[in-house]
Amino acid sequence: MVNPFDERDAELLYRAGDVAAARERYYMALEIDEEHIEARLNLGCVLAELGDRELAVAAFTGALRQHADYPDAHYHLARALAELGRPQEAAEHWRAFLALAPHSPWADEAREALAT
Repeated sequence: MVNPFDERDAELLYRAGDVAAARERYYMALEIDEEHIEARLNLGCVLAELGDRELAVAAFTGALRQHADYPDAHYHLARALAELGRPQEAAEHWRAFLALAPHSPWADEAREALAT
């Protein structure tokens, strides 16, 4: 079971602008509970922001292994793959995201990515 203070601490660190420290807290949360999907997704977002896109892809992929129908994981994975120059793989996740969350505020971005 995850220690809720680790993830809350990570969120506070992130909001304070200490992204590297937030990354470490998300890693700590996953060491306690590797099934904590929100910590895994947030870790991926932090890794992507820090420029560690390959590691971010691994985190998002891990989140999808736990919960294949998690729209946010598909969205963030699609963005990371697109940024890595892997448009075909990204398109698969843009489509999955749209199927799961067609009315999301991010849906237009996904549709635009698929149209290019």
